[in-house]
Amino acid sequence: MAPLGFIEILDGKGAVIERIPVDSLPIKVGRAYANDVILNDPYVCPLHLAIGPDEQGRLIARDLSSVNGLRGDNGEERVSSLEIHSGSQFHVGHTRLRYCSVDHPLSPTLVDRDGGKSRLRSPYVAAAAVAAIFTLLCLDAYLTTVDRATVAAIVTEPLTTFAMLLVWAGLWALASRIIVSRFHFPEHAVVACGAIVGFFVLGASSEWTEFFFPSIPIIWIAGLFGSGMILAALVYGHLKFATALRRRSRFWAALSVSVAMAGVSAITDFASRSKFSNVMDFTGIVKPIDGGLLPTITVDQFIDRSRKLKTDLDALAHKARATQP
Repeated sequence: MAPLGFIEILDGKGAVIERIPVDSLPIKVGRAYANDVILNDPYVCPLHLAIGPDEQGRLIARDLSSVNGLRGDNGEERVSSLEIHSGSQFHVGHTRLRYCSVDHPLSPTLVDRDGGKSRLRSPYVAAAAVAAIFTLLCLDAYLTTVDRATVAAIVTEPLTTFAMLLVWAGLWALASRIIVSRFHFPEHAVVACGAIVGFFVLGASSEWTEFFFPSIPIIWIAGLFGSGMILAALVYGHLKFATALRRRSRFWAALSVSVAMAGVSAITDFASRSKFSNVMDFTGIVKPIDGGLLPTITVDQFIDRSRKLKTDLDALAHKARATQP
């Protein structure tokens, strides 16, 4: 026999925790095991509520002289009885319930725009991304080194960052295993690699832009807003594989984390600024072009140009002495 409807137990956000079929009426709700709907709520009485039709055929929820009573959808006013329809919500104790008939209208089916599969799940994509990131980190170590660059110095720092990247992806994979029962390590590794690429491009482009336009604090602006956007994308990507949240929930969660981190960064930067300092503040390091790539001249050409420069300077000095009173 098909059920007449369902009693749904909802969480604080209105999501369904459990559905109990209603095969016949009336039904009883409470903590006791003899009830049709058993609630694990210490604020619900053993026999708390009865739901059944009245003489006019309306579906009525009646409070059975419970301690904490029956409350309607607003959750504030206690009532002795309540007429319910398909979709009606009511509260008993600290539990939120909803009755739905079998023909209750449903929300439209969401379109799976991921196509069921993601290229990020391929271990080959993850391996290629990790190799590219290690090469990029070595390049960054070379570009930010002002001393003589050695292989050991170039590789040591990227190895530390690379190890932290693997640990970061592993922690998110562990969270995925706990929440959605799958590790998703390749996906989290690719997401982390994408964030590193974003930070690298953002840092390099902002440093060169401020080098050409020193009057504009491009590095500070990029560090606050650009880094915030990359951080939001990073959190959004990890939540996609670590949780079952919808896109809108992932977006707001990522945006909240990004805004919080940007606010802390702005406050910390403002608090660390001093009013006066005799030390020059370099906002970025721009690697000079290698000397081997610059145009050169021969020693004879250099000597000839030096002689010409000396002749010009002597002529200017003689002219200056002649014009003195």
